[in-house]
Amino acid sequence: MAARDYKGCYEGLDDIFLDGNKYVCKLEPNWARKAKEELHENPTERDAAVDQFRQWIKQQPHYSVCTDKNFLLQFLRRCKFSQLEARKMFDIYHSKIYEQLPTWMCNINTRSDAMKVLFLRDMPLVILPDRDSEGRRVIIWRAGGFQTGKGCGFQKEDLFSYFGACFMCMIREEMTQVNGLVIFQDGTGQTLKHTSFFGVENVKNASMIFYNNFPARLKNIFMYNMGAVMEAFVAIFWPFISNKIKERFSYFSNLEELYQKIPMELLPKEYLPDDYTGPHAGTISQISTYWYQRMTSPEMNKRIKTLSTTQFKVDEKKRPKKGEDEVASFRKLNIE
Repeated sequence: MAARDYKGCYEGLDDIFLDGNKYVCKLEPNWARKAKEELHENPTERDAAVDQFRQWIKQQPHYSVCTDKNFLLQFLRRCKFSQLEARKMFDIYHSKIYEQLPTWMCNINTRSDAMKVLFLRDMPLVILPDRDSEGRRVIIWRAGGFQTGKGCGFQKEDLFSYFGACFMCMIREEMTQVNGLVIFQDGTGQTLKHTSFFGVENVKNASMIFYNNFPARLKNIFMYNMGAVMEAFVAIFWPFISNKIKERFSYFSNLEELYQKIPMELLPKEYLPDDYTGPHAGTISQISTYWYQRMTSPEMNKRIKTLSTTQFKVDEKKRPKKGEDEVASFRKLNIE
């Protein structure tokens, strides 16, 4: 099979990302209907809902954050257009990342040497080009797919920034905002070194945000080749995630079972039988190289730097005293 042309597969890597205020709804009728039925999205009231949310953000003196229309829609859609729930999630997302895990979404440089290593050598995150039948974006997290230790070419902070850059782009896709994400977590090759490289506290903090208060609809988490190390990895964050998210975890011991959930034509060649000759997503390297080329382009690199520096700051000294709209602690939002 010839190398695929991925242009057009990732609508998060277009003008909407470079300027989120250029957003114009392009949902096909079936997905627009889904947004209305499941997310309470009313096309005639969408702009007013975004404006109301934006005005609240601008009244918060402790925020220096992005207020683009497309970005704010992530939170409104995730919270089924509840202004109150969107405000709570918005605050937790920004304040907790900025305080506890700033390298995830702050000060990202996609052109660093570490990013090159992660995108072109190790490739622990694979964002598949084709959506499933429900319009969901499928991501492979290769938990043992990166090198650790001295000389690996990056620090744990770089690994979080790599994830942050990828998700920053991907969750701006409106199809992803409406239809959600499927996470395929592959435990092949995962060792204690991989878990310790992240740091237990970092894993816990990131998981509390990602699974409970991230502006994306997590529809399924498929765990494959789950050995003792992955079980220990999951045990770190399991007590902190909501019951509804826990119900979306499934466990697979072989790929044949997984093909019933993620069809073979969606997967990279590395996850397919040797005798398979049908359509597929290309190789992991081809997919990751495409992402790297796009994300290191001058305009994308500049935009990601802006979003992760001047537009991702929280000054707790300026936060209003306890009262209206304040989120004092982690709260597990059970919205979906």
